[in-house]
Amino acid sequence: MRLDGRTHSPARPPARCAFPLRTTEDEDLVRQAVDDDSTEAFGELMRRNEPRIRALLLRLTRGDRVLTEDLTQEAFLRAYKGLPRFEGRARFSTWVHRIAYYAFLNHTNRVPRHSSLPEGFENTAEAALGEFSSTQSDLREDMDRALAKLPDRYREVLEMHFLRHVPYRDIADHFGLPLGTVKTQLHRAKLMMRTKMDGWAIETGREYAVVM
Repeated sequence: MRLDGRTHSPARPPARCAFPLRTTEDEDLVRQAVDDDSTEAFGELMRRNEPRIRALLLRLTRGDRVLTEDLTQEAFLRAYKGLPRFEGRARFSTWVHRIAYYAFLNHTNRVPRHSSLPEGFENTAEAALGEFSSTQSDLREDMDRALAKLPDRYREVLEMHFLRHVPYRDIADHFGLPLGTVKTQLHRAKLMMRTKMDGWAIETGREYAVVM
């Protein structure tokens, strides 16, 4: 099993599995990997989860296969080292998904949050050409303020979906939530932003309309 580019040699031979690995639940494999120091069990956990983790990282890195490979290896190396601290409160797949996502964030050093909001996230009212730049600047400023005031969970869901283009299913895996709950949180986050920004637009007299 390759975790860091080299063949891992366990301190003692892997314990014999009591049942076939391919039919074993993840939770049982985790227990074998920790209690029996079974690299074979962890290797099976990697085999099951690596395709999805690799696909997530490939999207996050915008198709950079070299970086994706490095981050995938880093994520599973972190998981391997941290396995004794895995408490089982979430599924193993959810836990390693979070490790992979935060490995990506650490690599990018958290790029400026709102510098690449996608087309279509907001629409602005028509403005004269001479006013366009100022209007857009005001809009970005208020969007930054509104996003910063969201509850942490709502803010992270919004950032993951709109800034990092993470699919709903992967966001659900990240938080260990049902898909419907993630969609509801995203909808509520957008409503909260719109309410705040509409209020600020009235207070300041700024001429933009936000549609989300």
